[in-house]
Amino acid sequence: MKALSGPGLKLEIGDLVLYLDADGAFLRAVALRGEELFRGIGFVVRDQNWGTYRLEAEPRVEQTADRITVAIRGRVSGADGVLDWRIDWTITPQGIAGRMRCESAEGFPTARTGFVVLHSVPGCRGRPITITHAAGTTENSRFPVAVSPHQPFQDVMAMDYATEAGHRLRLRFEGETYETEDQRNWTDASYKTYSRPLSKPFPYRIGPDAPDEQVVHLDILTVGSAIDGGEHPPIVLRETVMPPLGLGVSPGSAAAGLAEAVQALAPAFTAVEVDLARGGAIAATQAILAAVPGAVRLDFRAAPADARLNALRALAPALAGRKILGVSLWDSDAAQVAQARALLPGIAIGSGTGAFFTELNRGTHWPETADYLSWTCNPTVHGWTDDTLGESAEPLADILATARAKWPRARFQVGPMTLGMRFNPNATSPEARGRPAPADPRQGESIAAAWMLGMLAGFADDRVETLSFFEARGSRGTIDPEGRMTPAGALFRKLAAHRGASLAILSWPGEPRLRGLRIGVGNYALANLHHETRDVSLPDGARVALPGYGTLWIDGPG
Repeated sequence: MKALSGPGLKLEIGDLVLYLDADGAFLRAVALRGEELFRGIGFVVRDQNWGTYRLEAEPRVEQTADRITVAIRGRVSGADGVLDWRIDWTITPQGIAGRMRCESAEGFPTARTGFVVLHSVPGCRGRPITITHAAGTTENSRFPVAVSPHQPFQDVMAMDYATEAGHRLRLRFEGETYETEDQRNWTDASYKTYSRPLSKPFPYRIGPDAPDEQVVHLDILTVGSAIDGGEHPPIVLRETVMPPLGLGVSPGSAAAGLAEAVQALAPAFTAVEVDLARGGAIAATQAILAAVPGAVRLDFRAAPADARLNALRALAPALAGRKILGVSLWDSDAAQVAQARALLPGIAIGSGTGAFFTELNRGTHWPETADYLSWTCNPTVHGWTDDTLGESAEPLADILATARAKWPRARFQVGPMTLGMRFNPNATSPEARGRPAPADPRQGESIAAAWMLGMLAGFADDRVETLSFFEARGSRGTIDPEGRMTPAGALFRKLAAHRGASLAILSWPGEPRLRGLRIGVGNYALANLHHETRDVSLPDGARVALPGYGTLWIDGPG
C-alpha cells in the first residue's frame, strides 16, 4: 500500500487497483486490468439543501493475502443535528462489499444519506445492462450515450453488465431501493446509482428509533482483456476559432477595483449578473456598468417577468452607446424574449439557465426565438477534491454533442464557469437558493488555471459564441483580493489576446485528463488535470513535461 499526495491511499489486490479517501468513506478510481470500472463507490451525507458534508474519520486498514478490510467510524455535526456513521469495506480479487449504518439520537434532516456507485463513463457508455427491480422482475436497457436529462434506471436492486473491456459485473443493493442519474449533467464523469429515490419525500429525517443500514455488493463475474497502456500521439478533435472570452461579476460585488482588473485582464466582455431578489439590485448594477470598461453582457437570474422588464427599462440608459454582447433572461419563455427585444432593439436576447447543464437539459420551454441559449457549470456539486475538478473535463464532449443535437438551430453562450456554485437552484428555501458557495481556496492555485483551460478545450465550438469564467477580482477572481494576478488570470490574459485565431482542440488517446489547444501558428496551451506529471508529445513530435494539475504555454515562431 502506497500513500499518494493525489487521490488517496492506493490499494491493490489481484487485478484490482483503487484509492481510499483520507476519511475512508469512498473508494476511488476502481480499476481492473487497466480499465476504470468506477469513478468511485462510497458513502455521502447531504444536508437538507443538497449540500455535501465533509466527512472526518481515520480509517483502519488491514490487508492479508486474500482480502483488504477497512473499518471507519465517524460523526457529522451539523447545524440541524448530529449523525453517527460507520462503514466496513471488504475488498477481494473477486469484488467489493460495503456495509453502512447511520443513527442519530436526536434526529438528523438530510436530502440523501447512503451509498452511491459512480460508473465510469468510458467503460459503460451505450453498453447493455440488465436491471433487477424490487419485485424481482428484470429489464434490459443501455447506459445513455447522449446526456440523459432524467433517471435512465429506476427501482434498482441489482445491475448486470459488461464493460468495454469485457469485464462482467454484478452490483447488488440491500436496505434501500436505488436509481441512476446521468452525472455528466453536472460535468461529473460518471453515471451515479444512488439511494434514496427522488420519488420519495425530501428532506427526510434519520431518527433515533430507526437507524439507516445499507449494503452494496460488487461481484466480478468475468475478467476481460487488459487495456493498452501504451503512449499515443495527440489527435485533433475539432477545429474552430478562439471565441470571445469573458469574466464574471456576481451580484453584490463592489465596483471598486473592477476597472483596473478588467483593464489588466483584457477580456472580450464582462458578464454582469443581476439578482433582482437582492435589495438595491438596479442601483448596484448601474454602479458596476459605470465602473467596467468595454463590452458587457447582462445576465438576469430568474425573476417575475414584470420585474425584469422594469429593470431593463431602468438600465437601458447605462447600456446606450456601448457594445452589448447580449442580455440573458435565464429561465425565460418566448413572451419575455419578445418583450425584451422590443425594449432593446438590436441587442441579442438569450434564454436558458444560469445553473448547470442539468437545468437546460431538463427544460422543455426554451424559446426558439431566443438569440442564444446559455448554461453554466462548476465542478464541486457532488465533491470538492482535486480529483473531482480533474474529472470534470472528461464529459464535456458529451455535453456539447447533446446540446448540438437537442437544439440543432441554437447558438450557445456558456458561463460564467466557476469552481463553486454561484447559487443553488435545488435548495429547499429561497435564502439557501440565493446563497453562493464559499470561495474555493484553490482559486489562486495552478489547478484553477488547468480547470479553466480544460473547460475552454471542451466547449470551444463553432456554435458556442462566448465562454466566460470566474470573476474579474476578489476571492473568486482571476485577480485576488490583494490585487495579485493568479495563475488563472495570467493564462486568461494570454488566451483572450488570441480572440478569432484558428484553434485546434487536442486530445491524447488513453489520457482523458490531458487537454490542449493549438492556437494560430505554433502556439500551444496545455493542461494536465491529473495529479501526476505527464510526459506528452506534441503534433510536431516535440515532447514536454506537464506538471500535475498544471498548465504550460508554448509560444510559436515569431
